[in-house]
Amino acid sequence: MSGPVLVAIAALFTTSCLVRIVPTFISLRIDPPTQRYLERLLPAAVFINFAVYIAYSEMVREPLPALLSLAMVGAAAFLNRLGLIGTAVLGTTLYFVLVHIIG
Repeated sequence: MSGPVLVAIAALFTTSCLVRIVPTFISLRIDPPTQRYLERLLPAAVFINFAVYIAYSEMVREPLPALLSLAMVGAAAFLNRLGLIGTAVLGTTLYFVLVHIIG
């Protein structure tokens, strides 16, 4: 694996650990509205990070389909309409359709 790929994997691993593992050992005293906000925001941020990593690796080969798919995934995650699985399926489907139409 190349250096940038290893850095991206390490960054995603670290982010996932900070969001999912560290909070089980550290108790933060935050008010309930802020806690609810963070519970909605952080998983979406990790998912968008993951989508950017995947899109970046595909942008080398197919830049336009990757950028369009990433934009759709970001919009769907921001609007929080489809959920994690639905957004991933839609983004993947859009990418493959665009690759076959454009390429």
